[in-house]
Amino acid sequence: MIEVGQLIGNYKVVRKIGAGGMGEVYEAVHQQISTRAAIKVLLPNHSQNAEMLNRFFNEARAVNIVGHPGLVRIFECGRLPDGAAYIVMEYLEGETLRARLRRAGGRLDGSSLLIARQIANALTATHAKKIIHRDLKPDNFILVPDSEMPTGERIKILDFGIAKLAAEAAGEGADSNLVDDGGVVRTRTGLILGTPAYMAPEQCRGLGQVDE
Repeated sequence: MIEVGQLIGNYKVVRKIGAGGMGEVYEAVHQQISTRAAIKVLLPNHSQNAEMLNRFFNEARAVNIVGHPGLVRIFECGRLPDGAAYIVMEYLEGETLRARLRRAGGRLDGSSLLIARQIANALTATHAKKIIHRDLKPDNFILVPDSEMPTGERIKILDFGIAKLAAEAAGEGADSNLVDDGGVVRTRTGLILGTPAYMAPEQCRGLGQVDE
């Protein structure tokens, strides 16, 4: 779908980073200022699905509303000539929390407290903007080098694709095609969005709306 050397906006594609059932991710470089970026591209057939398209762009909206250093930065978003939707975000070189836990044999040392504090700080900022992530799991956190942090690294939260924004609570906005079945996020077709093993207890039990 995307070729090395192809231009997406002002970014030239360097290589494919990964792929999944929904889309692909590429490394790219800005042609004028040489900024590295990661470009997430939603497959064309999914880009024609209004529900999936809204959920895809939901990530850009949620992150930019919050504007916290603990969230991956979004530079721009749009559609390619073939209709495929894309998001351009900062390129992160680091280690997911899942990989860190696996490498540490399932246990972290005292750094776990600092990691938890950073996560809590970023989530406090998102909750202040009435945004609930709803898919928090080790795969959606990445530890990246940051000389300004006492530990020399910062943890960032990824993938706000199924976040709940304030406007949606009133039945408006990007996920108006989604319904809350007792707090479990489902599409109109009944597909559950999220990772069951990491859902909040009230979300799993269907006791009501999931909040901060």
